[in-house]
Amino acid sequence: MDKEKLIAPNQMGYLILKDDGNLLDSGGDLKNDDRSANVIMGLLNLTDSIDEDFMPNSSCERITIDYDQHYYSICMSNRRIYVVKLSKTHTQNGATTSSSSSTSYNDAAEGNNISSSTVLA
Repeated sequence: MDKEKLIAPNQMGYLILKDDGNLLDSGGDLKNDDRSANVIMGLLNLTDSIDEDFMPNSSCERITIDYDQHYYSICMSNRRIYVVKLSKTHTQNGATTSSSSSTSYNDAAEGNNISSSTVLA
C-alpha cells in the first residue's frame, strides 16, 4: 500500500470518493473496489433520507461499520468521502496488540487534512 496513504498501523485499505460517488483513489483491500464504493454511497444516501421528526439534526459526521475482525470508518470533508478499512488488532514486534491512535490523512493535492482518533479494544 502507498506509504503516503497509510494513516494507521492497522489500516487494511482505503477509498477516496467524490461526493457524487466517483472513485478518486484507493488502495489495499479496497483497491479499485467499485462495489464497496456503491454500497457506501447507498448508505450515505440513506442517511440523507432520515425523517427529521424521528432524528433531528441527523447530519452525520462519521459512520462506522463494525465487524468481528475489522471495521470501516467513513467521513466526509471538502466534498470528498474518505473510507478506511481498519483491523481491530495489529501485530507489532510479533505480538498482537490493542492500541489507541490518532490518525491523519493529508491530501496534498487538495490541501485537505483529515484527522480522526481510533481506539482499538
